[in-house]
Amino acid sequence: MNTDKDWLPHLSNEMMIGARNNNLCSYLIALEGWRRGLKLTFYSRRVKQDRIHAPGCLFTLSSGENTQIFYKSRGMKVKGKAFSIGDNKFLAKKHLEKNGVQVPVGEKFSKQASDSDIIDYANKLGYPVVLKPAKAAQGKGVIANIESESFLIEALNYVRNSLGYHEVILEQFVEGKEYRVYVMEDKVVAVLNRRPANIVGDGVSTIKELIHKKNQNRKKNPRLYSCLIKIDFEVEQMIKKAGYSLNDVPSKNEVVFLREKSNITSGGDSIDVTDDFPDHIKEMAVKALKSVPDFPHGGVDMIIDPNKPIEKSAFVIELTPVPQIGSLVFPMHGKGRDVPSAIIDYYFPETKIKTNNNPHLYFNFKEILAPLNSKSAEEITVTPAPTYITHSKQYIIRGKVQNVGFRRWVRKKALEADLSGFAQNQSDGTLSVVVAGTEQQVNDFKNICETGPKASQVHSVIEKDWKRPIKVGFEIKENKKKNRKQSNLTKKTHPPKKQKKTSIFIKMSKKLKAIR
Repeated sequence: MNTDKDWLPHLSNEMMIGARNNNLCSYLIALEGWRRGLKLTFYSRRVKQDRIHAPGCLFTLSSGENTQIFYKSRGMKVKGKAFSIGDNKFLAKKHLEKNGVQVPVGEKFSKQASDSDIIDYANKLGYPVVLKPAKAAQGKGVIANIESESFLIEALNYVRNSLGYHEVILEQFVEGKEYRVYVMEDKVVAVLNRRPANIVGDGVSTIKELIHKKNQNRKKNPRLYSCLIKIDFEVEQMIKKAGYSLNDVPSKNEVVFLREKSNITSGGDSIDVTDDFPDHIKEMAVKALKSVPDFPHGGVDMIIDPNKPIEKSAFVIELTPVPQIGSLVFPMHGKGRDVPSAIIDYYFPETKIKTNNNPHLYFNFKEILAPLNSKSAEEITVTPAPTYITHSKQYIIRGKVQNVGFRRWVRKKALEADLSGFAQNQSDGTLSVVVAGTEQQVNDFKNICETGPKASQVHSVIEKDWKRPIKVGFEIKENKKKNRKQSNLTKKTHPPKKQKKTSIFIKMSKKLKAIR
């Protein structure tokens, strides 16, 4: 599992803690725009059809008269008709075929079609086949490599009856590796090899235990945190097909695949291959996206069959108008790609000079969304990022500095000086204060730390450079504990007081402005 050193340094794991699950794409794009000085506003709006309350997904970025609307990773230049085509797998397939892009042979069946009709078509087409919902995202309901009529009957029952996807597509199964290609106009920005969910035996653990261990590792990745391997119908069938049960122990280094489909959401591995991907297939991905009008950027899902001639080896299986970009930024293996910057460059080319401006600064996304989640506000505008390049320092204060109100006092002083950062009591009795602002402000703040509140006695202040991320605003962090045992004891005998955090970087409006 990768660590931050393989990812983009200005988008560290630490910054993403409040933006996991559905909001990661929104946050990545919004953060890049905010750092460049764009006005950032989040909205809370119900999706009428599904009645979903999903704060954090819908936001605008503005630069003067240029205001752009985003929903997750989709910008407003991806028009409604393009979205409708991309969202309809069979309609997208017809556009691709019309423009000479190779796709798997297949047919769509309405909800009125009987299972017998679908089975008859599969028998004529020839096995193996793939069954998938006509409209579904993130690989939901996709059953690949169906090799027999009996398995197809089970799959139809699962997809149409258990999951409720009555309108389905049946098409030929294409063997090979699967890829997510992110296209921005005429350029491929990132390519990800998506490997189906799997475990690697250690000769000791059962398959069930290995799944648990892999899920624990996935939780360390901002994108994979919410994309765990779930034991369901497909996983059980794959394990059975491999001749195992959940309680069996695979031999050391043996790979056991748990799914046919490679979707990251359902537990797939993400491997960056951008630099090694063939140019002629990159061109095919660009052509695929251009086959749909007003579709300037998005995901192109492809399979490359190694058994076919190179000019006929690539198949486009899907177009994605709202792709998850988190895996491109935080792959399990390989280099993270700066897709958020590419998106902001496209919508706000005048800000390119400010790419990755103040890369260590970020805003508290969880706190920003709190009023939207509680429905106490319908619109949140984030206070603008600093226009100057910030500097940051850590001051370790020694003396009588704990339990004397030092943290509250230093927070007040920091906010008065327009500095961001935090204060935290250390387990050795010292106080750590981290501040970010102009170079002069940060240097001057050492004198303030040396003074301290009336009840304190400052013996010395040690100055250190601070290279890690800093949230805008000033926070009082919980005390650092000496060890876990002591921490647990403290929780039982002396419940920690709820720490007060600043909320200086949000502005609320009770009325949702129309954005069209």
